[in-house]
Amino acid sequence: MVKLSLATDTISVELTIKEALVLSSGVKFAADPSISKDARRKVLRSLDQKLFPATSNTIDYHTLEV
Repeated sequence: MVKLSLATDTISVELTIKEALVLSSGVKFAADPSISKDARRKVLRSLDQKLFPATSNTIDYHTLEV
C-alpha cells in the first residue's frame, strides 16, 4: 500500500481558459455546455492517476479468475 500525504502532494491538470473559469467561478457557456463536464473529467482523471497509480496503467490479467 502506498502512503500519500494528501496535504502536501500535488497534481497538475492542463485546462483551457474556459474550463478554468467554469471550475473556479461557475460561469456557464450556453454555446458549449459540455465544458464543465470535460473540465471535471480532466481533474478527476488526474486525481485518480495520483491516488491509484497501479490501476491507472495496467491490468493484471493473471489475477482475473476467468
